[in-house]
Amino acid sequence: MPLTNKEKTLIEDNLNAEYLCIRKYEQYSAMASDQKIKQVFTDLASKEHQHAQTLKNMLSSNGENTYNMFESYVKPQGDLSNMQPNLGITDAQLLNDALSTEKHVSGSYNTAVLESVDPQIRKQLQHIQQEEQGHAETLFKEMQSRGWYNPS
Repeated sequence: MPLTNKEKTLIEDNLNAEYLCIRKYEQYSAMASDQKIKQVFTDLASKEHQHAQTLKNMLSSNGENTYNMFESYVKPQGDLSNMQPNLGITDAQLLNDALSTEKHVSGSYNTAVLESVDPQIRKQLQHIQQEEQGHAETLFKEMQSRGWYNPS
């Protein structure tokens, strides 16, 4: 079944969001001072790469162009944690921003799931949305374990 215009637009929007997440998490991994937080961001960037590939496959299997201007960029090199004081950014702020991003991305996938006609597309988007919610949980737990997020 060919993509509807709405499905195509929603998939492209989510693909843009995935590339934003990849960029953020790779940059945040380089900027974080704590090694465990660096690894959390590296792992999330890898998972977001998988999501981007899934979305690109959805588009290409339906004959759509998969070019995305956000796909390529210069990945940060080395440890940039020494930049934190100059930028006024802490590991807690990096995690908080990432959690806010995941909340937004999960909501975007929710819209895409609810407005998809094709059951297979809907199922793939639901799977990605569940993983995005898992990413948010990972970030939340990392913050909570350090006393940086108290939901009570």
